[in-house]
Amino acid sequence: MPAVLIFKALHILSMITMVSVFLGGEFFYTVAYLRHDVRALAFVHRTEVQTRVPILGLAALFLGVVFGLLTAATGGLDFFRGWLIAAYLLVAAFLVNSALLAERLLRLARKAVEADAGKRATEEVVHDMAASRAVWAFFPVNIAIFAAIILDMVLKPF
Repeated sequence: MPAVLIFKALHILSMITMVSVFLGGEFFYTVAYLRHDVRALAFVHRTEVQTRVPILGLAALFLGVVFGLLTAATGGLDFFRGWLIAAYLLVAAFLVNSALLAERLLRLARKAVEADAGKRATEEVVHDMAASRAVWAFFPVNIAIFAAIILDMVLKPF
């Protein structure tokens, strides 16, 4: 089997792992936020932090990028084809969206953990959850970005 196919398969598997890890976690955070369920949010946050799942997602993202670049290099692809530039920009958009909004949502999740432990008023956290608009942009925007990346990779429109 040619190296390009091996790298392509590893790229796809790494990226599927990354999307599954990130969107899976984001889904459960989002459901807890939208339900204003402090205990559920605390549980999701504790579980994610204790299992170090985000590290798996970041490792899969890094490996996916490396395998993608190796696929392009061994497959004779031009690194500056339009669809590859679009993919680079979409990955950057994911990272920016995550950097801008994830910290706000994680700060609120940490408050939920404190409330669940009796160290903070649950009503305060529910109020903060209801007031936060970040949840409306974080998960849907990342879904749209991942869908755009998948379509870009499959259709290669540029």
